Amino acid sequence: MYFPIIFYILLILMHMSQKISKKEKLEYLNFRTFLFSITALKVKEILHDYNESTKENEEKIKGYSKLKKEELITLLDSTISEKRKEQIYREHESEFVNDLMNKGIELISGENRVETIQNAAIIGGGNGYTVWYKGKYGSHKSSLQINNDTIDRDCDCKIGKPGGLCLHQMAIYLMLISKNVLNVDDLPFSVESKFYNSIKKRLDLLATQSLFKEDPSIMFEDGYKIYIYEKQNLVILDWSGEYAGKSTKDISKEKDDIETWVVKKVVNLITRYIKVDNKEALPVKLIIDSYNVIDKIMKDQKQVNKILKKFSLLNDPKLPKNETDLEKYLRGSIKESTTDIDIEPPFSSYMGDDPYLFISYTHKDKAEVYPILNEIYKQGFNIWYDEGIPLSKDWCNTIAEKLMNSSVFLSFISNNVNNSDNTQDEIHFAINQKKPYLAIYLEEADLIPGLQMRIRRVQGIQKFELTKEIFYDKLLKDLSEMFKNLGP
Repeated sequence: MYFPIIFYILLILMHMSQKISKKEKLEYLNFRTFLFSITALKVKEILHDYNESTKENEEKIKGYSKLKKEELITLLDSTISEKRKEQIYREHESEFVNDLMNKGIELISGENRVETIQNAAIIGGGNGYTVWYKGKYGSHKSSLQINNDTIDRDCDCKIGKPGGLCLHQMAIYLMLISKNVLNVDDLPFSVESKFYNSIKKRLDLLATQSLFKEDPSIMFEDGYKIYIYEKQNLVILDWSGEYAGKSTKDISKEKDDIETWVVKKVVNLITRYIKVDNKEALPVKLIIDSYNVIDKIMKDQKQVNKILKKFSLLNDPKLPKNETDLEKYLRGSIKESTTDIDIEPPFSSYMGDDPYLFISYTHKDKAEVYPILNEIYKQGFNIWYDEGIPLSKDWCNTIAEKLMNSSVFLSFISNNVNNSDNTQDEIHFAINQKKPYLAIYLEEADLIPGLQMRIRRVQGIQKFELTKEIFYDKLLKDLSEMFKNLGP
């Protein structure tokens, strides 16, 4: 009597499993995208194989030997049937996927001999990365963001620019898998389980190291980096120079706990060049401290005394002599992140007499702001931003002068503005000067009351709510209108 009920339940479970297996992918790699993702030579090989396999009553594709890649793709895509496209893609999918994923993980792990990851930044706190790659033959910027359950990806390399899936974007896909933002079902192609398992093992191994060039927990001015993984009780030491290397320390095997071990290590690294018989050596300054190691050092009287004693050997009047001055000294060179160090301005600031945009932003947002500025710059707008200030000039006066002489004030708004006095000053000054003002909201910011009051009537664009295409269309249209209304 229970058999029909059990059978019915099994049918429901089978139906559910089918629905799960048919999960809607964030992106599908269609035939045309696949062709853009491979080399022109490989496209010609596919054309040749297609001609070889055509039947007597089918027409062969001719006259393609001198065509460029995009012309080859258009010819192939417009000539053959959908059924044949599917067949060709399935024939090449496994080889293509394995090669692309291997290249992606080689880029992540540093095994790629031509290119390296310069910096990977999470943009606007969203699910995705914008990554800067540096190579022997130039640099590339690649991004992959998840917006409203869709993938928005972009890369300026030869494959990524026309829409192909390149190794740079593949590396980001793998980063997001390693971070558990995506899983294998979200990849835009089928992956053999055995091959994927081997890739996942490599990703898991990389996850215990300085994965994807993310910010180290601690970094010194000479490039020495410390990555701290307290849950795993691991510390990764990474140093450059003539004897560059990397070392993983399992702190569970040390006599000290991880915090004590790191504090002692950092103190030794700060003073490593100071010897009793060397009166000219200098301390090594910290530039990144997301671990708050300075706080931890200052709470350890023994380590504070050790630093001050070492400093006293140098007889340098600029070095601190007491605890209060020591803390100021240690914090004096701290940057917010390696983004401040690694990401270069995309172009030089405008210095002419024609109308120009004044850009206001916090440096914490530069990873998201710079790509937007670059797109505006490509459209022919003159742009001034504070990377254009000569080091010999007075910073505050230069900012005021450039803002007063600007034609349009473009402000990038995020929660970071709440903690930036300079950015707030620029906003207040621009409003007081009655400058044409356009605000770009990078996120849903909870601004301090004073800022809310000042910019409540300012024209704004909610970037975080828009697709990339709609955002840029609106931004460029609004800027063009603002410059047009300036008059002669």
